[in-house]
Amino acid sequence: MTAPTVQWTGQADPAEVTGHAVPRRAGRGGGWWALLPTVVALGLGWWRLDARDLWNDELVTWHVTTLSVEQFRMLVGNIDLVHAGYYLIMSALTTVTGDSTTALRLPSVLAVGLTAGLVTLIGRRLFDTPVGVLAGLVLALLPTVSRYAQEARSYALVTLAAVAATWIFLRAVDRPTRGRWWAYGVLLVLVGWLHFVALLVVPAHLFHLWRSVPGEEPRWRWAASTGIAGLFILPVLILGSRQSGQISWVESDGDAVLRFLANLTGTTATLALVAALAVPAVAVAGPRWRATVLMLLVWAVLPPVAGYLTAGTLHLFLARYFLFTVPAWALLAAFAVCRTARLATRERLPAAWLAGALVLLPVLAWQTLPAQERVRSNEADGQPRYLDAVRYLGTQVKPGDGVAYNDGFGGSSDVARKATDYGLRDRAHPRDVFVAVPARQTGWLTARECPEPLPCLGDTRRIWLVETGHLDDPLAGLPPAREALLRQRFLIRHVERFDRVRVVLLERKPA
Repeated sequence: MTAPTVQWTGQADPAEVTGHAVPRRAGRGGGWWALLPTVVALGLGWWRLDARDLWNDELVTWHVTTLSVEQFRMLVGNIDLVHAGYYLIMSALTTVTGDSTTALRLPSVLAVGLTAGLVTLIGRRLFDTPVGVLAGLVLALLPTVSRYAQEARSYALVTLAAVAATWIFLRAVDRPTRGRWWAYGVLLVLVGWLHFVALLVVPAHLFHLWRSVPGEEPRWRWAASTGIAGLFILPVLILGSRQSGQISWVESDGDAVLRFLANLTGTTATLALVAALAVPAVAVAGPRWRATVLMLLVWAVLPPVAGYLTAGTLHLFLARYFLFTVPAWALLAAFAVCRTARLATRERLPAAWLAGALVLLPVLAWQTLPAQERVRSNEADGQPRYLDAVRYLGTQVKPGDGVAYNDGFGGSSDVARKATDYGLRDRAHPRDVFVAVPARQTGWLTARECPEPLPCLGDTRRIWLVETGHLDDPLAGLPPAREALLRQRFLIRHVERFDRVRVVLLERKPA
């Protein structure tokens, strides 16, 4: 996995003579170092993997994996086309691994582990082994990486695809073969199908071709690979752009920028630490490494800036959409540490970078430990612990019982519905008494509720109400006709409280 040896005699730096960066290549056989960051990332991803319940977006992932082909086609025709590739992958995997919390999150864990390993290999190829190993370890320790390693959503897989495309690209320009350029094109298609925002890594590849790769042939090969890939991606871009209204709630004001910066690495302090190390990389790079460092800055900075500038139309300014830029920050920080250590010792100590690593990694691990704990204990976006309530409901429900929702958190109650469907997927499920058409049949992620509650209620004797309001009265906040019907015909027999959610047993009044 090394490039051809660059032959050079004399005292001048080859970069200064040729005008192109000539990175010092890592020695052959050192790729096994990638196993260390891979194992660390896998270990952190696996640590308390099921400690946090599935949150709304993860419940959507599970919901989509249960749809028929026709139901899936209806859904992505209306909404969430940008995630269709991920949903197809997860639908295939769950048929083999099942749909437990661990099984749903396992692909993300594996993706983060592989990403850390590939970042190490990229660091070796662009710089040397110490930079690669340190970058992989920095990436593995970031709280946001652990967060998305433990989430059944596409972002870890998107990051893996973008990093893999970058690695294959670097190999293709170093040792061009038809197979490598084809592999690069295929990976770009995968990136576009998983989440087209991650295609913003491609400008960094183009910058590398422009500044660091001599000759016209690599540019033509790159153009051919990206052009062919674009033919497969373009339909997704066109159709997906028509659904941008579904995330029109995304903001780009000052508070949104601060949230973005904090969420990109996990905490504001973590971002400040990584940025404080990464930004000086340009200053210490020198002519030999400057073009490579600038390429990494294009990878790290251009996508979020583009997301911010287009927020008013594309509504993409969310940190999780740009997780694929975090590896570039890790590479920049690692290079700055190693390069500074070498300059400080005037290259006299080959392992001088180790001193910096021994300081940086414990400081980073200590500083991020509270955030790592929060990743494994808090529900995303303050979501109530629906599944605790649903587990209780599963032990109490009897044949003929119904279930209803007064979901102040979920608004339309579809968060609570999906949590109930998931929590009771392997046992008897009470009838959803006020639903006319379930979500799987509407072509959307929301169910269609009964316009008139009385006919839907029928002769149900007991109703379990899953309620997430903030009022003492569990019936307050229901649609007026539904609230009046339940007050008139039912009595509250029992209330079981959980974290921000209650399960209320309603029994029909005697005739």
